[in-house]
Amino acid sequence: MLTFSGTSAGEARAASADGPVVRVDVDAQPLAQAVVVIGEQADLTIGLGDTTLGDVRVHAFHGSARVSRALAHILRGTSAVARFTGDRVVRIERARMPPRSTVRPEPQAIDIVVTGSKRGTVLAAYPGSAIVVSVADIPLAMRSHGSEALVSELPILSSTHLGSGRNKLFIRGIADSSFNGPSQSTVGQYLGEARLTYNAPDPDLALYDIAETEVLEGPQGTLYGAGTLGGIVRLDPVRPDLDRFGYGLSLGASTTRDGTASSDAAGLINLPVKKDVIGVRGLVYESTDGGYIDDPGRGLSNINRTRTHGGRLELRVAPSPTWTIDATGVVQDINARDGDYADRTLPKLQRRSTLSQPFDNDYSLANLVARHTMGATELVSSTTIVRHDVSFTYDATEAGGPPRLFRENDHISLVTNEMRLSHQYDGGGSWVVGLEALQNVDRIRRLLGAPSNPAAISGSRNKVFEAALFGEATVALAPSFSVTAGGRVAYNRVLGEALDHVEDAPEPDRRRVAFLPSIGALWRVAPDLALYARYQEGFRPGGLSVSDTAVERYRGDGLSTVELGVRMGYPSSRLQATSAISFARWRNIQADLIDGQGLPLTTNVGNGRVVGLEASVQWRPWRDLDIESGLFLNDSTLYRPAPGFAGEKDASLPNVDDLGFRASANLRIPLGKADSLSFYGALRYVGGSKLGVGTALDFPQGHYVATNAGVRWDCGRYSVSLDASNLLDDGRNQFALGNPFQLAGGTQITPFRPRTFRLGLSTGF
Repeated sequence: MLTFSGTSAGEARAASADGPVVRVDVDAQPLAQAVVVIGEQADLTIGLGDTTLGDVRVHAFHGSARVSRALAHILRGTSAVARFTGDRVVRIERARMPPRSTVRPEPQAIDIVVTGSKRGTVLAAYPGSAIVVSVADIPLAMRSHGSEALVSELPILSSTHLGSGRNKLFIRGIADSSFNGPSQSTVGQYLGEARLTYNAPDPDLALYDIAETEVLEGPQGTLYGAGTLGGIVRLDPVRPDLDRFGYGLSLGASTTRDGTASSDAAGLINLPVKKDVIGVRGLVYESTDGGYIDDPGRGLSNINRTRTHGGRLELRVAPSPTWTIDATGVVQDINARDGDYADRTLPKLQRRSTLSQPFDNDYSLANLVARHTMGATELVSSTTIVRHDVSFTYDATEAGGPPRLFRENDHISLVTNEMRLSHQYDGGGSWVVGLEALQNVDRIRRLLGAPSNPAAISGSRNKVFEAALFGEATVALAPSFSVTAGGRVAYNRVLGEALDHVEDAPEPDRRRVAFLPSIGALWRVAPDLALYARYQEGFRPGGLSVSDTAVERYRGDGLSTVELGVRMGYPSSRLQATSAISFARWRNIQADLIDGQGLPLTTNVGNGRVVGLEASVQWRPWRDLDIESGLFLNDSTLYRPAPGFAGEKDASLPNVDDLGFRASANLRIPLGKADSLSFYGALRYVGGSKLGVGTALDFPQGHYVATNAGVRWDCGRYSVSLDASNLLDDGRNQFALGNPFQLAGGTQITPFRPRTFRLGLSTGF
C-alpha cells in the first residue's frame, strides 16, 4: 500500500469525519499527487490500498471544508472511495459492489461549510437559506460571463439585462428598480472578505480561479450591515498554494448565428516563493463578445461588441502555523461599443439610433486580510479599498430634432475595514463579534447636449460613513435543537451635495443609529432532516437625488423577513431536497427611476411586501449521473404607495419574476484511468415581470426559456469542450429597457444572444 503523510507544522488537528474544518486547495490531477497535497494541508496520513488508483484523474477542490467532504468531492465519478481508519489516517481503495441487502446503509455525513456565516457554520446547522455552488461545476464556457453564469444556475438569483457591468442583481425577489442610480444595492457582493460594491452596478467579475460561490438569502443586516436587503453573493477565490508550482490555460472561440465571432482566454500561474511560507498566484483574462444587433439607420451591423480584460494577483504569507496574511489585487475593465437592445417593431435584432451608445466600467480593488487561529478561536482583520468608474452614454435625440447626447460619469471610492473574533465549540455552538467601519463617496456628473460639446447639467456627491458593532451566537439547547441570535448596532451618516448649476440646493447631513436584530432556530428531526425558522432585518441609508431643476432627499428604507424552511439529505446522499417560504415587509422602498425627459432620479415609492416560495432537488440515480432542479415562486405588492404613486396601489414590484424554474443533468463516462467524457444540459424558465413602478414604466418582460448544453473530453491534464447556448434560439424579451430617453413607445426589447457554439481547450482549470 502506498502511503502519503502530511507533515505540515503546527498544532495537530483531528481529521476524522467529525473533525474541524480545514482549508483544502487541490487542482485537478492524478490521485497520487492529489493525496500528497491534501495530506500536507490537513496533516493526515493518506494511503492508497490499490496502487493502480494513483493514475486516476480526480476533480479539483478549493475551499474550507471537512476532509471527508474534500475527498468525496475529488473522487466523484471514480471507482475509488475514502475510508477513515483512524483519527488521522485515511485509506483510499477501489469501491466494491455491496452484497444484496434489504437494509439501506447510513450515508456518511459530509459537511458543506457556510463561510459567509463568519464562523465556519456547516450548512446542516445553518438556520436560514444558503446555497453553495462549486464553480468547478459551472462549464468553463460560462465563467468569463461572471454573474450571468450564477444567474443561469440559481432561480432565486435574478438580474437586469442592460449589459455586462451595467446590471443590478436581486435575490429572492427583493428588487427596487431597473435603473442605476445613487441608491444602494439590495445585494451585498464580496470577493472573499472584500466588499466589492456599495451603490454601484454589478462589477461582473469573471469567475476564473474561483473555488465556490455562496448565496446567503437576506436580509443579512446583522452580519453585513446596510445594503443586504436581498442577501449577499460571496465569491471565494482560490488562494496561493505554498507548496507546489502550478499553471493553467484556457482558450475558447465562439460563433453566433447572425453575429460576429467571440473569443476568450485566461491564464494563471501559482508560484511558491518560499515553501510553506510565501506563495503568489496570478490570473489574467480577456474576452470579446461579438455583436449581433444591427442599426440600418446608420448602416452598421453587429454594433454591440463588448470587450473585457482583467486580472487578479494573490499573495499569501504564513509566517507561523497560526498566522496567515492574504493580499489581493483585482482589476477589470469592461468596454461596450453600443447597447444590447433592439426594437420590436423592426426586423429581428435591429434598431435605429442617431448616435452610438458606448459604455465603460473600470474596476479596481485592493484587499489585505490577516488571520490568526488560537485553537478553536479565530481573529480576522480585513481592509479593502475600491475604485470604480462607470460611464454611460445614451442617444437623447428627440424626434425630428438635432442629434443630442446624454452622458453620465459615476466615480465611486469605497474603503472598508472589519475586525472580528469567532469561536467554535465541540458541541456545535459558536459565536462571532466584530467591528466594521465603511466610507463610500459617490460623485455623479452628467452632460446633455450636442455630441461635440454637451453641457454640464445637475450632478451630485453623496458621502456615506458607517460604523457598526455586531455579534451573533448559536447555542445548542439540546443535541437536536439549536438557537441562533444576534444584533448589529450601526451608526450611519450621509452627506449630500449638489453639483453643477443647481440653485439653492440643500446639503443634507443625516445621521441615524439603527439596531438590526436576528433570531433563528434549527431542529434536527432526524439525522438527515432539519427544520429551521429565521427572522432578520436590513436597511439602506437615504441620500440626495438631483434632477435638472430640483434637488430632493430620499429617505432610508428597511426590510424585515420571516422564513421557514426544511432540508433533507446529506451532501453525499443520492437524494437531497430543500424548501423554504419567506414573507418580507419593505418600508419606504427606494427606487432609481427616470423623469418625463428620461433623466434619472431617486425617490421613495411606498411600502411593499414580498412572499416567496423556493424548492430544490438534487438526485444522483447512479455514481456518474447528477440531476438537479429548482423552483422559485414570487408574489409582490406595493400595498401602501407614496404620494405620486397612488395609482400603483396593489401593483407588483419591478423585475420580480412570478416564476423561475431550472433543471439540469450532468453525465460523466470514464474512458480509462485518466480519461473521461462528460455531458451536461440545462433549461431555465423565467416568468413575467414589469420594468418599473408607475404607468409610464409598466412594460412587460420575461416569459422566456434559456437552454445550454455541452460535452467535455478530459484527457490527462488537458480538456477539450464544445458548448452551445440558447439552443432553442429564443429571441424573446429579457429586459424592456435599452435607452431611457426613448422608452415612451414601449418598443425596446433586450433579446438573447442568438444560438452560439463555443470550442474550448484548457489545462489546469
